[in-house]
Amino acid sequence: MTVAGFVSRPQPPTVHFREYQLAQQNALASLYHICVGCDSTERITVTDQILTGDVTARLMPMLDHDNWDLRSLSACILITLAADTAYVGCLTIATRGEIAVCLCCVVLRDLERIGDRIENHPTKMLGAVDIHEFHAPLAHQQHVLRGVGDFLKPHVPHAVRPRLELLKARPEILDYLFDCATVPGLPGYPLSAANATASEVLSKLIEWPPHLVPGVSTPMDSALKGREWKALSQCLTIITSREEWMEKIVEMWMNMVEQTHQDIKAMFEEHLEGPPLDEAVQSVCQHRGTIRVCTLRIIINLTHAAESCGISNAEIESFLHIAYAGSHKVPSEEECHTRDERLVFVERGAVLGERVIGPTALARLLVVLAQRKALNGIQALQKPPNGLSSSTCLNHVQHITNPDVIRRFLLIALERVKANTDVGRERANKAQYDQALVIFRASAELAAALVAFDTHTDGQYRNEIVGARRELVIALGNASEMGLREQVYMVALSCAYGAVSAAENIPDSEGLDPSIIEKNKRRVLLAEQSTRTVYEATRAK
Repeated sequence: MTVAGFVSRPQPPTVHFREYQLAQQNALASLYHICVGCDSTERITVTDQILTGDVTARLMPMLDHDNWDLRSLSACILITLAADTAYVGCLTIATRGEIAVCLCCVVLRDLERIGDRIENHPTKMLGAVDIHEFHAPLAHQQHVLRGVGDFLKPHVPHAVRPRLELLKARPEILDYLFDCATVPGLPGYPLSAANATASEVLSKLIEWPPHLVPGVSTPMDSALKGREWKALSQCLTIITSREEWMEKIVEMWMNMVEQTHQDIKAMFEEHLEGPPLDEAVQSVCQHRGTIRVCTLRIIINLTHAAESCGISNAEIESFLHIAYAGSHKVPSEEECHTRDERLVFVERGAVLGERVIGPTALARLLVVLAQRKALNGIQALQKPPNGLSSSTCLNHVQHITNPDVIRRFLLIALERVKANTDVGRERANKAQYDQALVIFRASAELAAALVAFDTHTDGQYRNEIVGARRELVIALGNASEMGLREQVYMVALSCAYGAVSAAENIPDSEGLDPSIIEKNKRRVLLAEQSTRTVYEATRAK
């Protein structure tokens, strides 16, 4: 009898129950070590046998087992297999979605169990809970959620259609991921990275294809809207169809900001001191930084489909305070002299692009309101609009949308674009082209949002936005150059097209050097030629 066959056998009489569960545990442990210990050649054979023997279907019921060890081992086997794209590619969309849902349930159930154990720990009354006792189980939850991401990841990297098919088949996966992303911190132990990892998985489900910069129009748009954008907008529509979707996104942010660095430190001080304490607090700040970036990215992506998703003005206004807080000044590492300042940098500055992603989120929200001609009317409101999140208030919304505040924000945002582009140049000069590409794309995305805001406000804020079009052209051209050097020619072509389009009819007041326009046209030709060469070489194979 196979290991999987033994594990899925009917339960024996009660008298032998304990011995049977121990045998099941040993059988699963053996299967896990086979999956982990095989080399690349052996893995092909193991994967084939697992698929042929229908091991996946036999393991899935074990994910709901009352025994933690059996649940944990079954999850470990599945997420080890998920690292092999060939295995995941052989599963149906429905099966992958079902496994992802089951794994999320494992995480939620186990986090609740660990919380109860900490709360009822025999030494808790003495204030001496050993947090190290719970580190491995909590780290396991992060590992499981990374496995969820592997099962949800399309077989073709960054493809949108498979993500849409998966969300159509199992839309409830979004509810479970939101639950994992918003699960409360455990008593005395905020080290769980489950929230951060679930936030990452959520944001990747609705990420843009890498060859496109959100908000940038190119001649490739007609093909895109027929394929990728249509699929992506449908993914976003499924998110907004889930119950209380807006409040869940807000909760992701509020759970984090309502806990200060001093609160985090106080949770550990009973158990740790010196470097271990600093390391523990810093680890939590890194997780918080991931949540910040992912929440802002989800909001940004939703704004691009606000009309097709039916997102109301009140829901857009509910996100304003999040984007506004995310736009606050982020100190550079050199400006951090105290421990608290360094923690702020770890949380907000060390994550690539947050100095730009916060203003991008706020600019995009303002764009939607301006496009709907709803921005100016906010100042005249006498009571909060129906549907406004309880996490904010009318006064706060009116403050953020006050014309004077918007003017200050636009000036700051434009300076962020320029500073970020300078960082990209530094990376490029060090031959770190992949990092430079990400940075230039972020600059272009924020610049595009500023240009869109200028367009929809009929020049009301034109003086503050002068230079944004120039920065958009420069950032896209630099991104195209990095794409050429990295040999990602679709990215290079899209960004070069975008740069040329953005430079058309650009006002003289922008001060764009004509040589930059010519350089971008040459990049279009080079990227087109390189794309054709790669395509022909692929067909020849």
